[in-house]
Amino acid sequence: MKTLKFNNELKNFYILQLGQFISQFGSKMTSFGLILWAYEHSGSVLSISALTVCTLIPSVLLSFFAGSFIDGWNKKKIMLIANLIATFFSVITLCLILLNRLDIVYLYIINFVLGMVDAFEDPASNVIISLIVPKDYYTKISGIRSFVAAFNTTFSPILCTAFYALLGLNLIIFFDLCSFIFAFICLLFFVHVPNDKLKKQLNKDKFLSNCKQGFVYLKNKKGILHLILFMSFVNLIASIESCNLTPMILSRNGNNKYELGMVSSMVGIAGIIGSIIVTIMKEPKKRVPIIINSMILSFLLCDIPLGMGHKYYTWMLAIFLGYFLVPFLTANVEYLMRTKIPLEMQGRVFAARNALQYSSIPIGYILGGILTDKIFKPFMDKPSSIQNFFTHIVGNAKGDSNGLVFILIGIVGFIGCYLFKFDSHLKSLDDKVYGAK
Repeated sequence: MKTLKFNNELKNFYILQLGQFISQFGSKMTSFGLILWAYEHSGSVLSISALTVCTLIPSVLLSFFAGSFIDGWNKKKIMLIANLIATFFSVITLCLILLNRLDIVYLYIINFVLGMVDAFEDPASNVIISLIVPKDYYTKISGIRSFVAAFNTTFSPILCTAFYALLGLNLIIFFDLCSFIFAFICLLFFVHVPNDKLKKQLNKDKFLSNCKQGFVYLKNKKGILHLILFMSFVNLIASIESCNLTPMILSRNGNNKYELGMVSSMVGIAGIIGSIIVTIMKEPKKRVPIIINSMILSFLLCDIPLGMGHKYYTWMLAIFLGYFLVPFLTANVEYLMRTKIPLEMQGRVFAARNALQYSSIPIGYILGGILTDKIFKPFMDKPSSIQNFFTHIVGNAKGDSNGLVFILIGIVGFIGCYLFKFDSHLKSLDDKVYGAK
């Protein structure tokens, strides 16, 4: 009987998650395929970084306005419109490929527009989940969401690599287009969102005043603010890692895309195992130590071995050790954000969070490209006593500058996360009287 009740209470979430799962799988395949295409046509880490930067900058900038809009409008309609726009630009990308007119400049423009859409869709999706999921299931659904993300991360590179090598990028884009349509139908016809739970009349206030409320809330809630700053730091290090991983592997393994797919898939395999444990484990009494310690170990066990390794099995082990811990971070962060922030404020606060937390990602991608192409590559190409020392650590071949970046961010990430252990505001989030009643 308990199981039946559980399934009935989470019916809307399961349907929404199914649509998002298919859509995200298609999006990840497209993203991975475009990275392969961009690197083949440019050979530059900066060109790959720019694709992500073009998506994130408009998302960060528009987050200031998006929160007020989301809290005052129908969130389901916002997501439906976002799906339509994403579908439209998938069609454009597919047409460019079929006409042999695809150019990286067009991809920058398309990613910029999709980043504008993300500024509204992501916080709207988060508020919808708070509306349709009972509070008692927040940790469980965080584990499920982490599992879905990890599953996509595991299998989308494998399938994308096979499609890309055998059938080309156009089939990947076509699959992505179909996935958007499926998600749209699921949301439109089968997901009920009880927007009447939010009674606050935002339209009675000035729009700019509403926009500021998310940031004002964070200014007054130091614990939530410092949690976002911690995540911003983690995103900075992770984005430097992300933009260097594919170029380093392809440089060191002779452009073997199948090994790249195996290594990339290990991110998801580790995430799946970690997500299963998070979903079934007992609710922790304190969540902040889990959040911080998981990242301390992740940076230490993952990035430094990645920089020193030269074989795909070494990279796979390092990726597994680091990414196994990520679901412990995301599930507990999501629980704190949903339980400590009042429901009627979540659209504005989530949007403000995105502006702060995700602003470090484009910085990381740009910094990662500059460190590799403009600083460490010239340094490793010029013989010196210091350069000779580092060649004993990372080697003296293609990808050595990427490897040096990984060792640097592993050390910086470890030290930075350790310092957050002494943050009293962050620790206060484990106080039961903190935040929303």
